[in-house]
Amino acid sequence: MVDDEGRIVMRLEQARAYRGISVAELARRVGVDRKRLWRVLNGERAMRVDEFVRLCVFFGMGIGAFATADLMREIRSGGVAEEPGSR
Repeated sequence: MVDDEGRIVMRLEQARAYRGISVAELARRVGVDRKRLWRVLNGERAMRVDEFVRLCVFFGMGIGAFATADLMREIRSGGVAEEPGSR
């Protein structure tokens, strides 16, 4: 089973491959270190929010591109538990 982070990386990798650009070229275009981006896309490092936003803008992807039907149902039904101490 793929977790949320894995699903996000998979979708971004699909978008990159579809456009036929290398990780090095993608990194240059979005202003992210090439080695860091390669590690993120290979699951070796967590993606930072700023990197995610840059990649989404570059690929023209909104947040809906990453939300599964199950996740949307869960959130809309109020089924997401709050983290302890979040209030």
